[in-house]
Amino acid sequence: MSIPSEEKKEPFLEKGGPGWWKTKVLPLFVGSHDPARDSLSFAVGVACAFLPPFGFHSLLVAGIAYLFRLSLPIGLLGSWTNNPWTFVPVFLPAYFAEVRIGERLLGVTAPIPTLSVLSKLPESVLLSQIKQVLVPFFLGSAVVAVCAFLLTFPTAYGAILWLKRPR
Repeated sequence: MSIPSEEKKEPFLEKGGPGWWKTKVLPLFVGSHDPARDSLSFAVGVACAFLPPFGFHSLLVAGIAYLFRLSLPIGLLGSWTNNPWTFVPVFLPAYFAEVRIGERLLGVTAPIPTLSVLSKLPESVLLSQIKQVLVPFFLGSAVVAVCAFLLTFPTAYGAILWLKRPR
């Protein structure tokens, strides 16, 4: 009677020790022959993370990756920098900064009321408050996304070249 062999579990699904990502994520970057394309994909993903379509960043990255023949998995890694764990410490202050940047560029002021004030406003006043903030927010988001792209691309390119260096 033979002993049934235990099935091998996929290492990605196991609760691996530290460094499991080295076998799953790093090959995406170092396995490619075009570090410029990979760093461009990652930078596009990070830039999309700062754009307003909440919940649709992945679809936006997928469309851009398809149109410009970029790496979808690497672009998604970049866009997933905006996640529930990073939203409050990183992206919530960025969204307030985006509104302020848009205000400066447009030369307007857009008051951002507190949630307690918003909850007491009638619907028509609430919609006018949202309209006042929306245009500066979109403009500021575009500026921050471009800045994020311009910072991420050379950083990712340098990191990929460093990872691919002969050792």
